[in-house]
Amino acid sequence: MTEPHTDPRIGTTLDERYRLDARIADGGMSTVYRAMDVRLHRTVAVKILHAHLASDPVVLERFASEAIIAAGLTHDNIVGIRDHHVSGTTAYLVMEFVRGLNLRESLAERGRYTPRQALVVLQAICTGLSVAHEEGIVHRDMKPANVLISDEGRIKVADFGLARAASAHTNATNFFGTAAYISPELAKGEPSDERSDIYAVGIIAYELLTGRQPFTAESAYGLAFKHINDDVPPPSALVPGLSPELDELVSYCTNKDPEDRPQNASFLLSDLKQIHDSLSKDQLDLGSETLGGLKDLIPPATTAHTTVHDRLALAQEYRDSAAAGRASGDTTVALPPGSGDGDLPSTEDPTRALGLDEQSTTVLGAGPDHTQVLSGASDAAVQADSGHTQALQVQPQRPVSARQAKKTAKAAELAWRRDAQIPTRQLAPKSPARRKWLIGILLTLLAALVAAVSIFFGMGPGAPFTIPTLTGVHGSEAVQRLAATGVQAGTREVFDEKLERGLVVGSEPAAGETIRRFQGLQLLVSKGPELFSVPNLTGRTQAAAEKDLKAANLATGKVTKKYSEEVDEGVVLGHDPETGKKLRRGSKIALVVSRGPAPVDVPSLAGLTAKQAEDELKQAGLKGKSSGNEYSTTVPSGQVMSQTPAGGQAERGTTVQYVVSRGPRMVKVPNMQGKQLDEALRELDSLGFEVEVEEFLGGFFGTVRSQSPAGGSAPEGSTIRLVVV
Repeated sequence: MTEPHTDPRIGTTLDERYRLDARIADGGMSTVYRAMDVRLHRTVAVKILHAHLASDPVVLERFASEAIIAAGLTHDNIVGIRDHHVSGTTAYLVMEFVRGLNLRESLAERGRYTPRQALVVLQAICTGLSVAHEEGIVHRDMKPANVLISDEGRIKVADFGLARAASAHTNATNFFGTAAYISPELAKGEPSDERSDIYAVGIIAYELLTGRQPFTAESAYGLAFKHINDDVPPPSALVPGLSPELDELVSYCTNKDPEDRPQNASFLLSDLKQIHDSLSKDQLDLGSETLGGLKDLIPPATTAHTTVHDRLALAQEYRDSAAAGRASGDTTVALPPGSGDGDLPSTEDPTRALGLDEQSTTVLGAGPDHTQVLSGASDAAVQADSGHTQALQVQPQRPVSARQAKKTAKAAELAWRRDAQIPTRQLAPKSPARRKWLIGILLTLLAALVAAVSIFFGMGPGAPFTIPTLTGVHGSEAVQRLAATGVQAGTREVFDEKLERGLVVGSEPAAGETIRRFQGLQLLVSKGPELFSVPNLTGRTQAAAEKDLKAANLATGKVTKKYSEEVDEGVVLGHDPETGKKLRRGSKIALVVSRGPAPVDVPSLAGLTAKQAEDELKQAGLKGKSSGNEYSTTVPSGQVMSQTPAGGQAERGTTVQYVVSRGPRMVKVPNMQGKQLDEALRELDSLGFEVEVEEFLGGFFGTVRSQSPAGGSAPEGSTIRLVVV
């Protein structure tokens, strides 16, 4: 952390509202400060864009987009945005301030987590991510540094600065996010969606269970290459004894093919709960003797929390000091002690905030370009830093404070008005006794009416009632709870993808609204997820089947190609689950699609006649066609001498062309008698004859004396016998 006295912004106030008290973190694009909202007197985190970037329209657009995206995601498991400002020279975000650690720091302290601790943290992460995914928002920079654990045991996902709408199918031409957690499709510059966040959560799960990242490399590009090509190893290879379900979880989330991962955080959250419930206590608490339990994940509180009454008192002191300063002509204002802490006290058991039965979260702040843990250092420590002097002036003690003097004057004015209403003399005769009794009865009745109205609207059926949050409570139990407070509740069943049948989804009016007890309300009770029937896809083309599934609120799963002799290529042969099966929205249906007829072996036609060749090809499911006749000295006339294709396999119905031999060519035999042997040999060889030489009397002269045959025609390649003298 940079020391406060080095930053000239410390002690200044943005837009007369956010007093910057301490610098928390620096980044490439912005600096984060702990600040005091002097209007609401609460501590906040302020992210200020660097001055050299505040004039860049592209940067400002991205900065504003971050505020819009994050402000639209309101949930206990997501760091909230309080305010946003962009002017000609300054741009900043105001976020909730939280004290604690981020998951990266927690892992550095603890080494690794037990399976129970890891599953609870992963469920909290997926609870926050599911809110974003339901809105079509992809985080795109999930990593331990963006998961925050507060000193109250709450967990939050922070820094949606790289987030984009999933419907835009973001294409990352550069590395967005952190290379150690980047999904294969993002690393390759392909479109990303919710499943890219799921991949990063899978890497986080591996790191929680083992204390290490699955891949290491000397550069970001080296890490990205491994994410593209290498499979994430099972965590049990480093931590023996981990259950196979946890290995399968990591493998499922980090599959290279996005189609084979959980489709979004809601699906993964359901899987995490199922794994948690299926593991035994020994499997969940593996290593707990050294790593501890859930409560050991909660970082210690560094300073005490202030109450609402403390904040109101501080605000009044601030106003009194300001008024006194104006009255005395002093322009400096004494800041009330402890004004640097605006957090409310928590009445919730911190260990319960990490429990599986709560939709709880955590809190921490956001860093410049990426979320950092906000320090819990008190304002007193900042103000005590000798290296920086703030504009503080302690007012001298007065016998009566301005606030007390104002209260005394107001009390005196009220007393004067009350005394002025008392008559100084009687203007009318006293009422007779009967009139006194009548007035007494009327006053009694009036008092009784006032009391009845007060009881009705104060404690009875007309009393105001703030509707509590009953989500996840069984419907009958929720009705009984409301009846015990005097509120009658009806029920109405609705579909819900997350809550089991019979559990309360919400209410009308919604939780947090105020009604009169006699008005009653209606509880929305889950009747389970809405189920959709699988349509009959057999006989449909693959494209038509995919459209049918989309219209039925289902998704296309794995597509398998299979040869079929009866069904044309590209037509669906079958699917799983079968037609009529009831499934949840978005469930995947596996398709089996025809590849057409299977290929057949091409037979050899050598030595067959043309008719025999046609019959052989027909029997093999192929067609034959003669491409002509050629002379051959080796293949008898009428037999196939060559074919195309010559062998291998071909699709059924393919035409095989073949050439039929005409036998050897007939060549006229020349008369070589009287010629020299060398000349005779050259001439006979040029005509394609073989020559056999017989020497007579040693063949001394080299002259052909006779030949056989001596004339006529002979087949090309036949032998001519020469006698040489």
